[in-house]
Amino acid sequence: MRVGVTGYAHEVNGFASPVTRAHGIEASRTHGGLAATWEAGPAIATLVAAGVEPVDLPVWEFGASGPLDGDDFRALVAEVDDALVAAGPLDAVLVLGHGAGRTTDDLDPDATFLRAVRRRVGPVPVVVVLDFHANVTPAMCASVDGVVGYRTNPHVDIAERVADAAAMVVHLLGGGRTSVVAQQVPMVLPQIAQLTASHEPFGEVMLLAEQALRPPMRNVSVFGGFSLADVACQGASVCVTVDRGDEAAAIGVVRTLAAALWSRRDRYRLHATPLDEAIAVAARAAGGDGPPVLLADVADNPGGGAPATSTHVLRALLDAGVTDAVLGLQCDRRVVDQAWAAGVGTRICITFNRDDPSPLAPELTVDAEVLALVDAPLVPSRGVYVGARRHPGRCAALRIGGVDVGVSSAPVQVADPDTLEHAGLRPAAARVTVVKSRGHFRAGFAHLFADDRIVEVGAPGVATPELHTLPWRHLRRPVFPLDDVEWDPTIAPEVHRA
Repeated sequence: MRVGVTGYAHEVNGFASPVTRAHGIEASRTHGGLAATWEAGPAIATLVAAGVEPVDLPVWEFGASGPLDGDDFRALVAEVDDALVAAGPLDAVLVLGHGAGRTTDDLDPDATFLRAVRRRVGPVPVVVVLDFHANVTPAMCASVDGVVGYRTNPHVDIAERVADAAAMVVHLLGGGRTSVVAQQVPMVLPQIAQLTASHEPFGEVMLLAEQALRPPMRNVSVFGGFSLADVACQGASVCVTVDRGDEAAAIGVVRTLAAALWSRRDRYRLHATPLDEAIAVAARAAGGDGPPVLLADVADNPGGGAPATSTHVLRALLDAGVTDAVLGLQCDRRVVDQAWAAGVGTRICITFNRDDPSPLAPELTVDAEVLALVDAPLVPSRGVYVGARRHPGRCAALRIGGVDVGVSSAPVQVADPDTLEHAGLRPAAARVTVVKSRGHFRAGFAHLFADDRIVEVGAPGVATPELHTLPWRHLRRPVFPLDDVEWDPTIAPEVHRA
């Protein structure tokens, strides 16, 4: 048996600047192929252990960023199609997806990609693994035999879910037949509302989903959706892969989980803490009032498509005279180059965002001392990205007043202390830690900060959780919480048989 492994993974912030193919990474070109990557390695190992031959095909990843150029996406799909032809007959295909893509002229490129794979390989099994933040559409479900979604947010179960998807492929190769039953819920929640800890509303629903995962259910996935995509079909959804003939049982599961999502709508956290209140918390902590605190600059999170260039939180800390604080990673290649030219131990005058100031990322001119310089990849030791190779580019640690700031050449979400330490900061010794992250930092910093010492800051930014402030163009309305919505969770889910 030969199984092709391909993929297109993109989490789109529809309010960010468009990107091109050059912003992506083609994972199969990694030294050692897909087996050596953290994204695909567990799937390859599962297939090999089952006596299946994996066939490496292009796997394109764009992370969180603006819409992909439409022509570049079409070229990418054509490249995958050519690779499928060159691979020869395949018995199945595993697609490593994300499910929250968008291009400059396609609002559902994930479905476009899956349809292209299906057209080329015909009636063989096709299984897709999706991020918890996927905006799952009917067209996506109609093109596959199975859907597997991450169950955790922060995403600490990626390896397990990728292996689950490969195991589903093996099941289908053995003669199993499945249907996909799915239901969208008219609810677009900010990412801060989608944490899956047991005490969170989404965590309670995920527990129900795990309890429902028994034969004939092959997979039960609940998706939060990516709230910043600005596509017609986005938001929370439930998707069950079930043995063919048992669709009625799956419909019951989908209805139960959709109702559970909807019934908790008054408990979801929909707003961040206003900037002035967050800074007051930081000032008290810096003054020794209680244990250290972590401030999350959620609206400038690179993991949500933001450029990590906002200076609103940094300026507020400096204006308030907050000391004993670390902040990162601020992205500004020009500032990094200036620090490298000056050298460690020097004092320089820098201007953040001199090249491209905007209301979301205004200029900020300050005096700074260069504390450290580093130019190397980063491999976190804990959290969501543990073991993954990350590339912030050249970095500098700068002391600005009472705040030590890590500055990178490329935007990188701070999901763990390793990322700050890599840039020359010491978060474990600080009274105030500020990270440009939305929620993944909770897994990496759990040993340092309890939930009651974490503040999600309501500063301006491209990845804002304040959804009512965004200039929506494509989102299908009405949806909660933007509108008054009456919805009946007992309506029939859609049944898809590829």
